[in-house]
Amino acid sequence: MFAREDARRLAAVRIGLCGLLALRLATTDYGFVAGQRAARVQPLSYLNLFERVSSPEVVTTLQVCGIVAALLAAAGLALRASLPLAVACSLALNGMFQTTLPVRFYNDVVLTLCLLVLIACGAAASEAWSLGEPARQAFRRVRGLAPKASLAPHPTSRSERYGWPIRTAMIAIALAYFFVGFQKWRYSGLSWVTGDNLRWILYASSDGQAHPNGLALFVADRPLLAHVFAAGSLLLETLFPLVLFIPRLRWLFIPGVVAMHVGIRLAIGLDYSAQWLTVLIVFVNWPVVVAWARRAVVSVPAPRDAPEARLLRIDAGRELRRG
Repeated sequence: MFAREDARRLAAVRIGLCGLLALRLATTDYGFVAGQRAARVQPLSYLNLFERVSSPEVVTTLQVCGIVAALLAAAGLALRASLPLAVACSLALNGMFQTTLPVRFYNDVVLTLCLLVLIACGAAASEAWSLGEPARQAFRRVRGLAPKASLAPHPTSRSERYGWPIRTAMIAIALAYFFVGFQKWRYSGLSWVTGDNLRWILYASSDGQAHPNGLALFVADRPLLAHVFAAGSLLLETLFPLVLFIPRLRWLFIPGVVAMHVGIRLAIGLDYSAQWLTVLIVFVNWPVVVAWARRAVVSVPAPRDAPEARLLRIDAGRELRRG
């Protein structure tokens, strides 16, 4: 958990998670919850604080403040203030949103847990790929002060303080999937795979619709296929913590959970994009991806150096000499 890690990888997690939070706040319609009465939630949670959802003005203010704070945090500006403010606005808005739904739909929990880890790591997440240091230097120049020595780490610096937040977020994600699978084993057991629960869910998602979901009906009409998908999801969730100990399994499990959530979205209409995007942001080593992309771009010959261009120049030189 406390292995050394690249500062840029933690910065990439900061940029990705805060950018995803800003996107979620900007694209979720919180306007319709204003003024509605909140239902009681069991078991007790902070959602019960919203006996009556706030006014439209409060909802709009929270949404704007949350988006601005999340964008500032993604840029690494005033991270110790902007990130907690963004998370607080998100918790309040999602609390209001959930209290108006007949069925609770906690699709931002994993994202929120990882953001809480970023809050706990303090300024370490803003010490690379950040606008904070240039902004401070520019502010000092405007005030006529001498430039201050930069405290930013070397671009390739590695330290435990950059490693533990990433691995803690990985553990949170792995346990989230594990406990979902564990609850299936606890309450359903093998009947989750051998029974018709998944088929009835797929049928229910298309029941009463003017245009039934073809993918849902295709799977539900084939019992063997439905059992295979049920077994795959159960094994994927239960065994997901193995990626913490066997990194090579990430090439199998991470595409698997992405495919599972995308399939749920296509078949049932439930949007878990915040969850699988969080998985990608945390588990992918983005500095390595960026370095690979740069090498790929550099290795591509420029148009003037392409073989066809060289042949054209040779032909043009011959024509000039003949002239």
